[in-house]
Formats: sequence, structure tokens, C-alpha cells
Amino acid sequence: MKDLKDSLHKTTPKIIINGAGITGCTLALYLAKKGHKVEVFEKRDNQKNSFESKRRTVGMSLSERGIYTLKDLGIFYDYNSTLAPVYGRAVHLKDGNNYFQEYGKLKEVVYTINRKDYNNFLIDKCTETGLVTFNFNHSLDAVNFSAKNVLFNATSKSKKIVNYDYLFGADGVFSPVRSQMQRQNLVYSEVEEMGIFFKEIYIPPKNGDYVLDPNYCHFWNVSELLFAAFPDGKNGFNGTLFYPKNCEFDLLKDSYEQFNFIKKNCHFLNCMEPGYFLEQFVGNPVSEIFGNNCEQWNYQDSVLLLGDACHAMPPFYGMGMNTCMETVRLFSELIDAQNGDISQAILKFTSLRKPDAECMVKMAKINYHNLKACSSMDYDMKWKKEKESMMNNDSYESEYFKIAFTNKQFRNIIQEQYINTKVSI
Repeated sequence: MKDLKDSLHKTTPKIIINGAGITGCTLALYLAKKGHKVEVFEKRDNQKNSFESKRRTVGMSLSERGIYTLKDLGIFYDYNSTLAPVYGRAVHLKDGNNYFQEYGKLKEVVYTINRKDYNNFLIDKCTETGLVTFNFNHSLDAVNFSAKNVLFNATSKSKKIVNYDYLFGADGVFSPVRSQMQRQNLVYSEVEEMGIFFKEIYIPPKNGDYVLDPNYCHFWNVSELLFAAFPDGKNGFNGTLFYPKNCEFDLLKDSYEQFNFIKKNCHFLNCMEPGYFLEQFVGNPVSEIFGNNCEQWNYQDSVLLLGDACHAMPPFYGMGMNTCMETVRLFSELIDAQNGDISQAILKFTSLRKPDAECMVKMAKINYHNLKACSSMDYDMKWKKEKESMMNNDSYESEYFKIAFTNKQFRNIIQEQYINTKVSI
């Protein structure tokens, strides 16, 4: 009888995922596709039941790596919410003119999507498998790694101890699973302050239509400010104002002083009524961009961090979500390569994926400075020269093209850029 129980235990492992975001849901779908039952725990309420008191535009970019993952799962064509196609960036100059910098060779597109809608879509797909169970309003309080159990605290103040064979931390930049690992000296990690703040501003339609060309992402550079606006597919734009810590704008601590600075210096206000902008600017929260540096993603063969929990990056390449989804897909492929042995895949995954994730983080940081420079004539000429090279040489691809429209390893992309441009990495 004991042998039978052991056999059943091996074929039906107890799998827990902490985090019901995009990474956690993507992982749950892959594991369910392999026939595993999965329990997902999430500290927040089910998004379908939640109401956000502060306006959050939550626009994200979906490019080839994310699309490839959805197709691999067989659900890309089931996504019926809005996919807003974007062909490049429109850079707005102070004199009112624009630079148009297309992303691809032949009108390749990235899509802007609404994060909440997309996350809900993935939750629904998980539920449809019949193998994934969600436990919302459960925060992770403690992990006993030797006994393999997790203490969760529900919003009802009830506590629950859950045993596991495999525990996955897909719980974001401030990952509770990673924090527990670090607290018990099982891994070294640190949260990195990027020194950049952001505030989300929605640009509404005017007379029922877009106020800007919806086929482009729009950028304005003013002083140390960067304002980006992405079409939402619903005749509006999801806008984000970025600014570095301790810049002139940041040192104006009063919101109304900051608004007056914007009103005086920033011509993106032409896109909306100043009063509407002021209402959002004062009412919406200020957020800070964080990254993390995680030495090891696993603990033995039973615990693994995935996504932002181990490779969070700034949003300046629009690749955070796509990189997370690709990371999960590669982990799934590694499980298959290990003949379905999740333990062996956990042991090998850090060395397989970490070098690529680190390279993408570096490129995202570099691209912040590129975006701040994209309104210069020199940068625009360089961009258009690369586009011309791609059109005239079938084998040539720009850095952006390789990142957004291929599944090439990030380490190879950054190495090629280093060789071609002598960029310091």
C-alpha cells in the first residue's frame, strides 16, 4: 500500500503558485496543459470584483515573444478584447513637427493591450481547464522550506497551512516567496531603486475619436520629463509621465506647482483639456520604478521564482510582460526536455535563463536614455539609417526588430549590438 501511495504522490504532485498575475496564470496554463492540478494563491481580490478608486491606465505592449507564447498555448486567437496595432513611435518636437520612427521592416506591429482585461482573460482560460483553482485574498505569510508548507493569511483573518511538492513564486518585484528565501539565507537578492517616478494620465477621445494618430506610440521630451502615450483601441490613449528623482520637476513637491511647470513647458497638454489633466494629475498616485537583482532563482528542486520575482525590469522597452511570458514558456520546454521531471527543470532553469534576462534588463535601462534622446536629429537619422539598412539587406535586423519581432536570445542580441556599435554593456 505504501508503494502505491508513493507512486500516486509522484504522478500527482501538489503544485502551488503564489501570484495570479500574467506570469502566474501563464505558468498555470502550461502546467495544466501537461495534466497537472495547480492551486494559485493571490493576495488581492479577483480583479473582476475589484474597483480601482484611482484611475490606472494599465496599458502594456504585446510583441512576438508574448504572441508566440499564446500561440504555443493555443489561445492567441481566443483573445477577443482590444488589440491596438502600433507600427512605430511618433516623436513630437517643440516646433510642432514630428519624427516618425517605424519599428519594423514591412509594417510589423506590436499591440497595446489593457493589462486588467488581459489578466482576466488568462484567469478565465485557467479556470476552463478544470485543473486550476484560484484562492484570492490570500497573502503569503511564511514558508517552511524544509517541511514544504506555506502559511497563508486570508482577508477573513483565517490562516491556512498548505503543503506543496513544488512552490512557484510568480509574485512580482516584491515577491513574498523570494523574501522568505532571503530571510532564511537561501538566496541573495536586492530590490533596486531605478530613481524614476511615473504617473499615469489617460488621454480621452475628442468628439468620439482619437486626438492623435492611433497607429503610433507618441513621445514628448521636455527638460527631464518623458511623456508617452499608447493607443488603447477605444479611441483614447494610455499616457504615462516619467521623471527622475530629484530633478527640477520632482523638487516641486506641491502638485499644483508641478502642474504649473507642465503647463508652462510641456506641449503635450494640447492633447487634452488642462482642467481634465489637472484632475488626473492631482488625483492619480505617483509610483516608482523598481527592479531586482536575484542571485539564484530556485531553492533545491522544489521552489522556483519566475517573471518579475527574479528579473523585473523598467518599462522602457515594453518588454517586461513579454519577457515574463517567454520565461515561462522556456521553463515549460525545459520540463519537456527533462521528460516531464519538474524537479530537474527547476534545478537547471536559473543557468538557462538568467543570462538572457539580465541582458534584457540592461537593454531596457539603456533604452530609457534612447527615448529621452529620440527627439534629436542625430537619433532620428540613426533610426532611419537602420530602417534603410533593413530594407536593403534581408539579413540585417536592428536591435529593436530582433527584440520585438523575433525570439532570438537576448544575450546574442546585446552581444551583436556591442560588436556593431561598441555600446558599453
